[in-house]
Amino acid sequence: MPPKPPTTVPPEPSSSVADWLRERRAALGLQQADIGARTASVGGESSRVTQPYLSRLERGTRPLSSLTPARQDALRRALDVTASEWIARTGLPLLTPVPGEDILGTLELVRVPVRALATAGLPLTEDFESIIDHELVPMRDHRPGMLVLEVQGDSMTTDGGAGGIRPGDRIYVDATDLDLREGRVYVLHVPGLGLTVKRLRRYGRDLWLTSDNPDHPPVRPEEATTVGRVYFHQPRGQRL
Repeated sequence: MPPKPPTTVPPEPSSSVADWLRERRAALGLQQADIGARTASVGGESSRVTQPYLSRLERGTRPLSSLTPARQDALRRALDVTASEWIARTGLPLLTPVPGEDILGTLELVRVPVRALATAGLPLTEDFESIIDHELVPMRDHRPGMLVLEVQGDSMTTDGGAGGIRPGDRIYVDATDLDLREGRVYVLHVPGLGLTVKRLRRYGRDLWLTSDNPDHPPVRPEEATTVGRVYFHQPRGQRL
């Protein structure tokens, strides 16, 4: 049985946030002094983020959380960043309403790292090098210890590849649900095959790992470790 992941996910290290701030400003073609003027313009003089302070933020010597709520919001708007991206990139909540955006829904999101399903090892939360992205998971779909994996193969596709779980789709995995049940979809680690997502079927007395894609025959490995049950599928939001 794989180790249980922690129930919370820490935000990105400050250096990653600092790099993103600097790269975002550069992508807009702005100097640090320009951000000071923009923050004052969108939020008033009390919301200005000065050039020296922005320099500290971009070097990672001061955290974004050190800014007042008004300055955080002014900086977000000065950088032309959406509410959801701000949360995903910084790990900080949105502190002021944004016209036209579903703030209540935005605030009820949990930031979870995304790992690739096509790997030889088990998806462990302390393995930060395996993180390929972050997913904002609505609180209603979040489960303690959950995993978000990005599918690489086509074994679970249907309708000639147009339906089912397709390459590039993401699946939510309940790592606490390890009881194998007929007809459910699981992520398993099979020696020699690595991580795989399969539907469990019973043929006679034996349990087999089957694919929804008929081109992939069922298998009955001598050994397999259950990572967890797949209970949600993005991008179509299909509960499994």
